[in-house]
Amino acid sequence: MVSLSPVSNTGLLPFEEGIDMLDDPIADMIAARARAQQLDDPYADVCFLATVTSEGQPEVRAIALRDIEAQGIGLLINTNSPKWRQLEAAGQYTLQVFWATVQRQYRIQGQVALMEAERLQYYWSRKGYHSRLLEVYYEAVEPQSQALRSREALLDGMRALRAQYPDRDSIPLPASLVGVYLYPMTIDAWHGSPDDRLHDRRLFTRTEQGWRSSVLVP
Repeated sequence: MVSLSPVSNTGLLPFEEGIDMLDDPIADMIAARARAQQLDDPYADVCFLATVTSEGQPEVRAIALRDIEAQGIGLLINTNSPKWRQLEAAGQYTLQVFWATVQRQYRIQGQVALMEAERLQYYWSRKGYHSRLLEVYYEAVEPQSQALRSREALLDGMRALRAQYPDRDSIPLPASLVGVYLYPMTIDAWHGSPDDRLHDRRLFTRTEQGWRSSVLVP
């Protein structure tokens, strides 16, 4: 883990210090997230995934950020959800993270790949009782984003599942839950500079030789 020294009371480092961001922007993300977690940033484990409907309507939602690794950004998605259908149909997305405690923002576009079964099982093992139960609800009762006649209908369905699965370990991993890696092809990285507003912003593009970068007007 890279130690990030405070700058302007934000825990920031410019691009040229610490890791060579020109070589590895993903390492920059990993280090920035670790620092955000240390500072109890409420969004350290959250990302925002944007997709497009078949009618061309953009949709964005907050989703749990499982991990950031060399092979991509790890997410869990239910295949009954609109976001999965949109990813499958278009194969395109924009993912954004913003960690205010370290003044970092990343906007990512790229490819989608399925996560290996062992990794999916690992993330499932970390899910709590209520989170697991909701995943089963999506498969056994109603899919995510389905319109219901009332909130009571949702609560009734969950009560029935709680009776069927009284504890966390009794809940099976539903077939409709998949893990995906969002493999970055471009990363728009923003390092905030709140004192002078001259933020350091760079666009990284993946090539066969590695990452190519260019400086952007912030």
